Amino acid sequence: MTKLNSTIYNKLFAQAEEAKEQGLVKLADHIMDAIEKQPEVEVPEYSYSELEANANSDLWKIAANVMKYYDIQSADVEKVQVVLLHTFSKLASELEVVLDVEGVVIGPLEPKTFGQK
Repeated sequence: MTKLNSTIYNKLFAQAEEAKEQGLVKLADHIMDAIEKQPEVEVPEYSYSELEANANSDLWKIAANVMKYYDIQSADVEKVQVVLLHTFSKLASELEVVLDVEGVVIGPLEPKTFGQK
């Protein structure tokens, strides 16, 4: 699981507490499950390929939950992977808009390339 920087961690934690006070217990629980028990002290590099890999892993957990729910006996994993990649692409694009980072070409934690400051 990826840890968040202390600023967004504290804001999400406070919003989860507020949601709980407003009776939005499921929302509060989902937020608390998504964030670590503490924020990242030193923010490491985090590449887009790492974001994709982490998201793909999490989406496979969702796919496995769906398979469990329907008590599936077999699945074409290549087809599932295509759906998951499409889902990540669409979800990431929509979240970039909502989080107001649309149009940012390289995230601030992307590892620097040779010669880049």
